[in-house]
Parts: sequence; C-alpha cells; structure tokens
Amino acid sequence: MYKEVLRSIEGIGIFPSISLVLFLGFFIGLIIYLVKKGKSHFEDVSRLPLESDDPIDNHKHKIS
Repeated sequence: MYKEVLRSIEGIGIFPSISLVLFLGFFIGLIIYLVKKGKSHFEDVSRLPLESDDPIDNHKHKIS
C-alpha cells in the first residue's frame, strides 16, 4: 500500500539524493572545521575547567 502511494508522487526520487548530499555535506563540513581548528586549540580548551584563578569555597555549599 505504501509503495503505491509513494510511487504516485511526482519527483519523489530526488529526495534520497538530496538527503544524501545534505548528510555528506554536514560531515565533510565538520571534518574541515575540526582540521582548521587544529589539535592545539582543543588541548587548550580541554584544560579550561582545570585552570582557575579563584579558589573554590566549599563551605558555601554545605548541606544541612
């Protein structure tokens, strides 16, 4: 039943091609972005949570 409904739609064959192009375009764009940023950028960002100038005051967060 579903096959007949989909076959009756004009131009339905283009949608799988469009979705493939979008899918590949997204991941190729992501790879290009990651290569351009470089490994050193992500190493710096990974250390950010560990580097802090302010000491943490654990006494403020006591649970009674």
